[in-house]
Amino acid sequence: MNIQFHQPVTAYALLSDGWLPFCFAPASIVLVDRNIVATAKSIAAESKRADIAANKWWFNFFNNQNYTLNPILAALEGRNRQPPTYDEFVLEFQDASEALGEVFPNARLMDFEEQHYRAGYAISKDLKARYDSDTQFLLCASKHLLTALPEKKLGEVEEALFSLSKRLSPKPSPFVILAAVSCLYEDPKNPELNIGRNIIKPKENYSESSAHNAISDLRSLELLLCFQQLQGPSPIFCTRDRALLNFWLAILHTRVARSEDGLELTLRFNNSLFPRLKEEEYIALIDRLSRDGL
Repeated sequence: MNIQFHQPVTAYALLSDGWLPFCFAPASIVLVDRNIVATAKSIAAESKRADIAANKWWFNFFNNQNYTLNPILAALEGRNRQPPTYDEFVLEFQDASEALGEVFPNARLMDFEEQHYRAGYAISKDLKARYDSDTQFLLCASKHLLTALPEKKLGEVEEALFSLSKRLSPKPSPFVILAAVSCLYEDPKNPELNIGRNIIKPKENYSESSAHNAISDLRSLELLLCFQQLQGPSPIFCTRDRALLNFWLAILHTRVARSEDGLELTLRFNNSLFPRLKEEEYIALIDRLSRDGL
């Protein structure tokens, strides 16, 4: 069925089996990306940005008591392009809730008390060691990924990325490794489809703040997978980030299961991350990722 909307889609609702325009999202709990909060603020400030009419039309669907908006992922990312302190996390959550409440007065807002803030911030503390590994990995990897590489350099740089991931302890996030390797085997003719590059955004002066943005985006997807395993309504994640949407679609068959140590991630993904590879090359890379990388 073809549907023609009044405005181009500006927000994506990520579900366990894909995505939908927000107006069709079936879940009641909505995890909100920072770019959603920023857009809400631009609407409240009567911004003159070119997409403001489309944003107002789409974001009007938020203004509905059937949805409970939860900005915990936005608060975990923080506004200073670095991990927030506990006080910054709380203030960021409250600021986001206030902004969302102003623009969407009919929507429900997740109500946190002290114990909820402590539990939410514990996620950041528990992932601190891996966050540091992710940061070091991206700072080093970005130097190899500044531009699309010629065929003769691919094997050398792939080896450098795998060696780097092995040297770091704890090992970097599998999503961070996937995004970096994706930069090697992208399609130089279709830059908009280069998923890893559009998330990592490697550049000459790549910094810890640049790495923080990429890590936060990928961590949001990992946490979404985990939150979907909790009892109660399964949440969705609403974002305006097209690259993040494409990464989500690439790992759509990834599964999370309970184990003795907590939750166990079984990573499954498709070739949209590596469009440059032929089938036999793709199979060989999957084998290596399984054996050495992830």
